[in-house]
Amino acid sequence: MMDFQKLAEYQIKLAQMMRDHHQFHNCLILCDQAMFSMAKAIYVHRNQIIPLYIRLSVTDLFPLIHTDAEPNLDMVLFIGTVHYLVSGEDDVSKEPMKLGEVDKLLYKTDSILESLSQRIVADPSKRYPSIYKENPFNESLDLLSIIPDAF
Repeated sequence: MMDFQKLAEYQIKLAQMMRDHHQFHNCLILCDQAMFSMAKAIYVHRNQIIPLYIRLSVTDLFPLIHTDAEPNLDMVLFIGTVHYLVSGEDDVSKEPMKLGEVDKLLYKTDSILESLSQRIVADPSKRYPSIYKENPFNESLDLLSIIPDAF
């Protein structure tokens, strides 16, 4: 479980480096991978098993992340939307991203990783450490607005 959490931490740090080098699409891909890595950590924690290979689909995320105790439909929707953009199934994913959008993407991804880590690790010193010390962005990223007629 901790391996997947650590992987998510490395992926978000690498995404931040890609942002600094204006590799915005690579940043998007790494954010997607980081969120799925943390979802795998939740899967391992919940099932108390470590399978040789875990492949989660977007539909697998809903029961893992959205629970009765913690209803996080917006989180599932955000992760699914990022995954959809990474998949390249639409021409929208080929549109260039702006630095402000990437910054909001990183912040929202970081916030999700932090929230999911709190579910699986009781000791605060072993949880996912945020890459942001404070909230530099006051608005959340609305990825759905850049996908015309998606929903």
